Amino acid sequence: MTIGQRIYQIRTEHGLSQEEFGEKLNTTRQTVSRWELDQTYPELAKIVLISKIFCVTTDSIIKDGISTFDSNIEPFTCGVYRSAHSEIVETEKFALVYYCTPDKNILGTKLYSGYENHKHLVAVCERNQQKQITEYAYSLPKVQTIISNSDTLASQLGETYDNSKKESMRRLEQFLVDHTRKPLPCVKESGIPTCLTLWRMADSYSADADYLNFFLCTGRTEYIFSVRPQDTNIYCGASYNIVFDLGMFSGGQFFRIRNYKDNSENYCRFFCDFSYEFREIDIPTEECELGKCLTTSKGLMWCVKRYTDDEIVLQGCGEDEYIYRRTDIRTEQFAPAGQ
Repeated sequence: MTIGQRIYQIRTEHGLSQEEFGEKLNTTRQTVSRWELDQTYPELAKIVLISKIFCVTTDSIIKDGISTFDSNIEPFTCGVYRSAHSEIVETEKFALVYYCTPDKNILGTKLYSGYENHKHLVAVCERNQQKQITEYAYSLPKVQTIISNSDTLASQLGETYDNSKKESMRRLEQFLVDHTRKPLPCVKESGIPTCLTLWRMADSYSADADYLNFFLCTGRTEYIFSVRPQDTNIYCGASYNIVFDLGMFSGGQFFRIRNYKDNSENYCRFFCDFSYEFREIDIPTEECELGKCLTTSKGLMWCVKRYTDDEIVLQGCGEDEYIYRRTDIRTEQFAPAGQ
């Protein structure tokens, strides 16, 4: 077995296309194709990266005919970390940072992308409460283009993520990236609450000239960073949302930059509270009405509007629908640590 054949074997065992495999290694589909055809060989750093991501020994890639798996390779442990003025969510591929100044005049969100501890800033948003301005900048993947309304923030793009900052912070959660590629359960198999939990435990990232969208859910905490430049529609939020039998219940939002046009809408609010703690809530299910968004005696409730085996739709605020699909494209799928 050649190195190319072994790489092909690893890729297909995980159900990945050449493009998907290349994205995990920060390389192109064409490069993966050349590896598999033994036209070129991956550099040593890429071989080490393949061994870490897919839990195989480097020997099994380099040496002819060896295909042993190394159970001693430590997976990258993702986590949520908090200090008095910041919260960091760190995964294999991303680091999402929410922050504020001590006087809470500046609220900010930064998104870094890369592998493990080698990440660089790809998007940033800041709200200045005193000046009442919201600025943003983000770069488009694979092309040298920046979308921005701020030269100052645009100049920050590309900065290196400082992973040492979390060492002085309190860890709130830990979880793993699930590389097994196992199909997610459907509603018939596992029911609405389990599916809502597992389908949401992931992140997804996309960016073009019209829309930046990043969503991450650890299972307990939801993080959103989205920018629509055309009408300055910005939403950076961090919330505790609790799944129950008939939908989701708000356990509280502790970070919000919601900027839309002239901010005359009542949902355009700006606040953060990193002292806010997750609370187990006795959800008032007796107040639930299917297909509605309700303000109950204990908080906001988004109820199931419709569902199929592969899709669950909750009634969101106003005319919004919150749609979750089993087959949605995810950048990373998560699993609880220890499983």
